[in-house]
Parts: sequence; C-alpha cells; structure tokens
Amino acid sequence: MQAQHSISEEVRRWFRHHVAPRRHSVLLVAIIVAFATRPLVGDTGATSAMFAVAMVLVLLVALYNINVDEMVGERGRLLTQSRRRRRFGWLLAAAALLTRLLLMFDVHNRTVNLAGSICWLLFLLFVTLSELRAVLKQREVTSETICMAVSVYLLLGFTWALLYSVMIQLHPDSFGGIIATTAGHPVESVHLFSILGYFSLTTLSTIGFGDITPLTLQARYAAVAEGITGQFYMAILVARLVGLQMSQSAGPHVEVESRVAAD
Repeated sequence: MQAQHSISEEVRRWFRHHVAPRRHSVLLVAIIVAFATRPLVGDTGATSAMFAVAMVLVLLVALYNINVDEMVGERGRLLTQSRRRRRFGWLLAAAALLTRLLLMFDVHNRTVNLAGSICWLLFLLFVTLSELRAVLKQREVTSETICMAVSVYLLLGFTWALLYSVMIQLHPDSFGGIIATTAGHPVESVHLFSILGYFSLTTLSTIGFGDITPLTLQARYAAVAEGITGQFYMAILVARLVGLQMSQSAGPHVEVESRVAAD
C-alpha cells in the first residue's frame, strides 16, 4: 500500500514538473493529432479506433488543463465557482467518453452517433470557453500563450464541426456535397466529422472552396457565424498579443528611466 502511494506521488510530481508547465503545448499537439488522424490513416479499418484514441487524448489533456488552471487561478477568490466548473467539466467528459467507448465497441446506430456528437459538442464548447478565458487572463506573451491561442482557434473548428455533424444527423439535407447515408444507413459520426472538420476549417479561415455548401437556413447561419467568429478572433487575438508584447518590452525601459529620474 505504501509502495503504491509512493509511486502515485512520483507520478504526480513528474506531471507537476514536466507536464503542467507545458500543458497547453500538449493540448495543441493532441488537437493536431486528432485532426490529422483521418488524412494520414485514410479509410482503413483502424481509422475509427485511432480517431477514438486521439479524441480521448484530447479529452484527458483538456481536463488536466482545466483542473490545473482552476487550481492556480481560482482557489482563493472563486472556490465555489471553480468546483462547480470542474464538476460540470467532468460530467461532460464522462458522457463524451461513454459514447466514444460505445462506438469503439461497434455499437453503431443513429441514437448513439447523435448522442456522441452532442456530448462532444458540449464538452469541446466548455473546453474552448475555458481556454479562451485563460488566454484573456494572460499578462505576458510566452510560447505557452501562443500554443493556447492556437489551440482555441483549432478548438473553434472542432466545435463547429461537431455542430455541423449534429445538424446533418438531424437533417441529412443540411449540406450539399456530403453523402449522409450509405445504403440507407447513416454515416458513422467519425467519417462525418472528418469531412465536416475540413469544411469547418475552411469556413473558419474564410477560404471557402465551395465544394461543400450549407443548404438549410440553420446551416447557412451557422457557417456565417463561424466565419465571423474566426475573423473577430484573429483580429482581437493579434491586437491582444501585440499589446501584451509592447507592454512587456516597454516594462524594463520604463523601470530604467524611473531609476535614472530618481537618481
């Protein structure tokens, strides 16, 4: 028992010293891996399993980031709210993980696919807002700040892709250029996500190739909202980081000038 306790303490200490300072970089890598799984693996039989593993990795790293950020920033002043947010995050994560496990064990039907997409949508929305809040709280520009900002941008693409996935599962005619059914059966959510992830990123970056088009009113407004969000995020983020960098660079000069004036 004591040996197990010492091992857990060693693991916790290793995470605190090696993972916690780079947690936003780890999250960014996990997001990129999840996005790149389908293009790199293709349509092999292992695609679903590998994508599920990548999404679980994103889930675990995101939960770790939320917990660490809350412990550092909210313990003293907003302890009740931070506990509520952590519980809410774990609840969403448990639901998302359960649906992903069902898909991994070949439990495929319309209800499970739809429930999985909704659970992941809510969880990633929660993670995106938490990371965005952390970005806005930064007071200096570091490599972790940049990774955090890029992660939020990609998480926005993730979130909208899942929103489109929910739309197309409820209304298969929401988008043109996507085959929503195969031989009368709904397309698996992992395959929908890979296609809609591509559409989401091109919409978020306002590239708009036009090969996939929203057809219903809800899908059209969702796509427009994503494009506007991407533009505002980039404009506000760049202004924020530039302002922080200028303040960070001007700080030492102001301090030196103050000392000279005092002398």
